[in-house]
Amino acid sequence: MEGRYPNGLLMAITNCKTPSKEEEFNYWYNHLHLPDVTESGVFRHPIRFTNTEPGGVTDPHGKIVQYAATYETGWEDVPAAWTALRGNSARLRQEGRFIDEDLDIVSSAVYKRLGGEFRTAVRPVRGVLIAMFNIPDEQKEEFSRWYRDYHMPDILDTGHYHAGYFYESLDSQVSLSGNFLAIFETDRNEVGKFERERHKIGPYWTQHGRGFAHDIDLVFRMTARRLWPME
Repeated sequence: MEGRYPNGLLMAITNCKTPSKEEEFNYWYNHLHLPDVTESGVFRHPIRFTNTEPGGVTDPHGKIVQYAATYETGWEDVPAAWTALRGNSARLRQEGRFIDEDLDIVSSAVYKRLGGEFRTAVRPVRGVLIAMFNIPDEQKEEFSRWYRDYHMPDILDTGHYHAGYFYESLDSQVSLSGNFLAIFETDRNEVGKFERERHKIGPYWTQHGRGFAHDIDLVFRMTARRLWPME
């Protein structure tokens, strides 16, 4: 979020259905769709990312995932912002401004900010780590406290990322999107490479009592480089 920590965040995970139209699809998304979604001012500051995982990252259904986009809202009433956005999307579809024959929406969900921002420096955002979790209701409070108080600081202490953000889903139904979302930003270009290096530290954290006490259902994880707008 480039140093911002908005009250609400829309995370859209998408693919292009027709590989031969990838260039056309990205032009539409960058130059037409992003302005359309943000024209009302409810959600702003859109940023798109493209997957950097070797061989691609898949959702729980085995589908390869290529793109992620974030949109930010400053509305205090985040559910109202989500309702307004859906109304705008319906209008855009009626006007034929969606290319449904090529757009594959893998996941689209809105999240509410939790806690303060975890930031160690203000730097350009060239890549991100996106992680989504499904945590049982009886463990939500414990997980949220552990993630904010232990895990996010541990990840930032590796030096790979300079900012972290933590959100909870507005959707009460468990889905691909998960009920918690974490995003870490980096100014480095090889986010996939050093994220694999960071992942090796996990057993050390567990051995030293820094792990979560229960099993974690990680439903989606993606490292991605910035695609649009370019910094």
